[in-house]
Amino acid sequence: MESALSETPKHLSDAEMKDFIREGYVTLQSELPREFHEHIYQCLEPLDEQGPVGHNNLLPCVPELRDVLDEPAIRGALESILGPGYFLHFHRHDHVNLPDAGQPLHKDGDNHSHYAMDGFRRDHHTRFAMLFYYPQDTAFEKGPTGIVPRSQYTPRFALESKRREMRALAEQAREEVDALVEQGVHAREEARALSAKRYEALVSDHPELTRELERLDEPWERRKIPLVGGAGSVTIVHFDIAHGRYSGNLTDAQRHMVKFLFTRQEDPTTPSWAHETPTWLESEDAQEPIWQHMWRWHLGRPEALKDDSQPLEELVSELESGDDVEAISAAYALAAHGEPAVAPLMERFCCDDVVRRTVAAYGVASLGEIAVPHLLKRLEGADESLTARIADVLGDIGPRAKAALPALVAMLANSDPLVRRYAAEAIGIVGQGVDVAPSELVMSLRDDDALTRRNAELAIARLGSRAAGLEGLIEALRDNLYHDHHHVRGWAIEALQRVGDADAMVVVLRYLQTARWDYQPRSGDRRPPAQGRSQRD
Repeated sequence: MESALSETPKHLSDAEMKDFIREGYVTLQSELPREFHEHIYQCLEPLDEQGPVGHNNLLPCVPELRDVLDEPAIRGALESILGPGYFLHFHRHDHVNLPDAGQPLHKDGDNHSHYAMDGFRRDHHTRFAMLFYYPQDTAFEKGPTGIVPRSQYTPRFALESKRREMRALAEQAREEVDALVEQGVHAREEARALSAKRYEALVSDHPELTRELERLDEPWERRKIPLVGGAGSVTIVHFDIAHGRYSGNLTDAQRHMVKFLFTRQEDPTTPSWAHETPTWLESEDAQEPIWQHMWRWHLGRPEALKDDSQPLEELVSELESGDDVEAISAAYALAAHGEPAVAPLMERFCCDDVVRRTVAAYGVASLGEIAVPHLLKRLEGADESLTARIADVLGDIGPRAKAALPALVAMLANSDPLVRRYAAEAIGIVGQGVDVAPSELVMSLRDDDALTRRNAELAIARLGSRAAGLEGLIEALRDNLYHDHHHVRGWAIEALQRVGDADAMVVVLRYLQTARWDYQPRSGDRRPPAQGRSQRD
């Protein structure tokens, strides 16, 4: 049988791409035979989703999963959304539902993507995406995953603020349990049950907070839809879509949902789907300004179109709206006014109010190249918090902010690790506008802060061949393969592969020869391949 990788990817159409931008997801169906998915299900059954067998080790345990990811329709959809050269993130997870109940809606931990500035400002641009795969038929009674369409661009300020209050209380309770275990009052195996009891008490002790959380969550729960589908159903979602288990599994068999993450390598310069017409048909939806910006960004033309049909003063007023969608849409619409929008957006972006500056930051990023000199000017005398926020927005602007590259490089020597983290990540996107990566990134690969190292590696992976030849690069990445932080290890191997250097590939192969995991019980034992499984060349 011909390798799936040799087949031409089946890209999304304009209509499908527009749906993804609006709704935040696209659902596909694997063309592999049913026997293949049954085989995958049986392979997943004995794994421990939280333990060393499974979780991030999922592919070594069930390598046939790669056949799903390599299907032309799946590759084509991922390339349509993330551009050519996208790569499989090292984090993956098999979510098992039996006998769990429904799960609170949430956005995934941004530690696997772009760390949200102030805990709120996630990256609207699709530089990351997630894929959900069902190996079994998943009807409603099976407890499917649920998502909230059109939620990917909304920070949920009020709800997440209250959740932070509850998490702080829960963290305090967990620390108390840990202290009791350390003192020998309780055995370590009792800790989980004791923590659960403490959390139940926490809910009953704070009824007003609990009721407020339920009130704020209710509109999101009302908009939730179940992702039902047959065996081989695949859904690709924006990384920041609100999701969770829609309901409990009412059957007597486990429901598996395998989640993979993917990362864009380069910002778009041209459409990467089956593009025919650049026209975007407008609607009356409040998110229209956001959607239109995302459409232009994916086309490789992210500059805001001049549009002053809505008065500047009216949009500035809407920035203060308590409705998240209205406020953020106003920020995008305001950017379409060009230079006159700079002053009101920058004033809010530099303020101390987290919500106001988060909203404004989206408008500043949408201004693009116009905003760069104003951001650089604000660096003069800026404290560490503002400096980090400026680095974050410059990175979001991307290659159009290449004039800021020297300033970002200078931030790599800042005494505050938060500044260094955002600067390192931003360089990997902004630096796509130049021919050679800055040599200072090599210094960041040896930073005392693990997350700065992680972001420097992500930057090098994105810059690829632009980083080839930097003195000390291969040695620093090789050393990071054995770092104690799994993100540092994960991005080191990706950076080495993306540099395109012969010495780097030798390091990669030697490391993988050591780290590979024989998924069979004993060397030489073989399970029969699933019927119809693709045979690679």
